[in-house]
Amino acid sequence: MTDRQLGAGPFLTLRMLLLTCSVKLAALRRLLTHSFPESLKVCGALQYALDKNPFGLQVVVDQWPDFTSVMCRPPLEEMTDPSDHYTNTYFLFSKDPQGLRHFLQDPQTVNWKQNLQIQGCQPMLTGVLQEVSSKHGSQMTTTSNLLYMRDAISSEDLEKMSKLSSDEFQFTPLQIHEAPYVNDTWIYGMNQHSLHFVERCIQTFPSISVRKKGVDRPIAWVLTDHSASIRMGYTSPAYRKLGLSSIILHKFSAIYQEKGFPVYAFTAPDNNAGQATLSKAGFVQRGIELHFNFQRKV
Repeated sequence: MTDRQLGAGPFLTLRMLLLTCSVKLAALRRLLTHSFPESLKVCGALQYALDKNPFGLQVVVDQWPDFTSVMCRPPLEEMTDPSDHYTNTYFLFSKDPQGLRHFLQDPQTVNWKQNLQIQGCQPMLTGVLQEVSSKHGSQMTTTSNLLYMRDAISSEDLEKMSKLSSDEFQFTPLQIHEAPYVNDTWIYGMNQHSLHFVERCIQTFPSISVRKKGVDRPIAWVLTDHSASIRMGYTSPAYRKLGLSSIILHKFSAIYQEKGFPVYAFTAPDNNAGQATLSKAGFVQRGIELHFNFQRKV
């Protein structure tokens, strides 16, 4: 496929570029790895775009090869439900706040006529997004989380994983019919839009669940989203303090490391248990992760 210029608005001189060439996308991914942890969300989404692109994500840059802003997002024509921010999600990274303003104002970059969510790992995005969204009649709310990254899996970690008795517990992927269990325990879930999103994630992305003989549902699990973030993790209360979460995270990290994906997760600042679990599994706090939600003013 060839790259395509996106038409700019009537008052803008910039023309955004829809990057489709696999060679250029691979080069962009390599460049983004030099900007970790700020570029993690975009780099993770881009990695999936290069790997069969199950969510059909598009990659938009302000220019090439000397890009300063890049965004991964679904095709604008697919974001038809203004209330479904699970679908209407954009991943953003920028090296130039001034250029970012122009990038975001182009109607071919962001559809500000609907409710949407933008995710990133840069505090500097806050002011620019507030300014641009207010011009388009959207009200912004921000959720800030702690961002954790995992380095390479060591032989010692692999040995720890092998010590868990396979007779007592089994590790298998989640099944599509188990999506309601994930949705009902996910802090960002518990609605029909999120259920559909969880189903898509189970169908297309790696997952690990722990099962015990005689128990009719998984007792613990981890699932990633379309930015390659470890986003949905849970352990049933009766099986906590057994180290299952750490074992799952070790196994999941090994899978992602083999695929060449960045290994990262995020948790709320007041979630002490989640922070402890990530630390025990070898994750290190490296910054913050931000969700910017935009609601159209009535």
